[in-house]
Amino acid sequence: MELHLKKRILGAVVTVTAMLIVLPIILDGSRTHELLETTAPVRPEAPQWSTPEYERQVREEIEEVVAGEATAAIAIPEPEVVTRDEPVSQEAPADRGVLDESGVPYAWTLQLGAFSQRENAHRLRDRLRAKGYKAYVQEFPSQGIVRVYVGPELRRDDAEQLRERLRSELKQQDIYIRRYAAES
Repeated sequence: MELHLKKRILGAVVTVTAMLIVLPIILDGSRTHELLETTAPVRPEAPQWSTPEYERQVREEIEEVVAGEATAAIAIPEPEVVTRDEPVSQEAPADRGVLDESGVPYAWTLQLGAFSQRENAHRLRDRLRAKGYKAYVQEFPSQGIVRVYVGPELRRDDAEQLRERLRSELKQQDIYIRRYAAES
């Protein structure tokens, strides 16, 4: 028998044998429904984030940012320099904490000084913090001033007592009470 013929017969036998093994598995279909066991939790339902309304809102917000309207809406106004105490308002009694019309609590802070040198303001702030006061600074680049504050206190009575204590400790009379407005 020729070598070429032997190779063809051997190839045919291997092919028929492979078909006899694989064909019943494919035609049976019973093995396709076997599930693997797993300890992974069931996949949760994903919320629908992309809705036409949401996409429209995002587009409008991007257009506002590009036009500069959003920048004006979120600009933080600079607090005013106080040269006298803010008057006690009828809505905010001095002896207890209350909320204003927008739901923000009335709080009072003490302005101790305004410095043109940032280092001087930070030095005073650090000295006050070392004594246990809640001191902080606010920088106003447009005016070239750094202000030092102590507070805030929720009751004006507490702010007035704090002012008297600071006046006696620091030997400084120009400490003013103003309403605290958080930076946002």
